[in-house]
Amino acid sequence: MDPTAYYYMPLFKPGTSVHWNQQPETVSHVVVRRNALMVHLVGHEAPVHPEALQLEPTAFHLTRVPDRF
Repeated sequence: MDPTAYYYMPLFKPGTSVHWNQQPETVSHVVVRRNALMVHLVGHEAPVHPEALQLEPTAFHLTRVPDRF
């Protein structure tokens, strides 16, 4: 793994502002069920597929941490 590599992906967590159907919404909670990620929005009963949401990706810098043993 390249030590300077950055990875970009949306980070859905409670309180995050997203756009759904061109309307601003807030993430209530996130559920992974049967290998599928579903995002619940504040004020909506049905979950939403993350592909239907617009959110700027977050940059992650991955590094290995040596074992302590």
